[in-house]
Amino acid sequence: MDKQQTLQTFWSGFGIPAYDETSVPDDAKLPYVTYEVLTDNFGNMLSCSASLWYRSTSWAGITEKSYEIDSRIGRGGVILNYEGGAVWISKGSPWQMRMGDPDDDMVRRILFNLNVEYLD
Repeated sequence: MDKQQTLQTFWSGFGIPAYDETSVPDDAKLPYVTYEVLTDNFGNMLSCSASLWYRSTSWAGITEKSYEIDSRIGRGGVILNYEGGAVWISKGSPWQMRMGDPDDDMVRRILFNLNVEYLD
């Protein structure tokens, strides 16, 4: 697995579809995760984001799923191995932000700020 495939595998591991934020299919149905794909070399800490998207009148379901993501990343972050190295994903600041959609008041979004460092 390469760097990009490792990110896809991680974000797909929460029981809902995950998409590179530049490649969301036109027919994608909520809920899903979108994530930025940034890569670099050892020693460079990158700031990036991911978003959790739901369609609901309530924040309950999306909040529960955000707790699952929070738990998986943990306090010290998570290290994911790939061929030739590893990627360390940790929480950025602010960690989470609730957001809506000005065009659809049923859309619920939680934006995650992440720190990513490639260890290769």
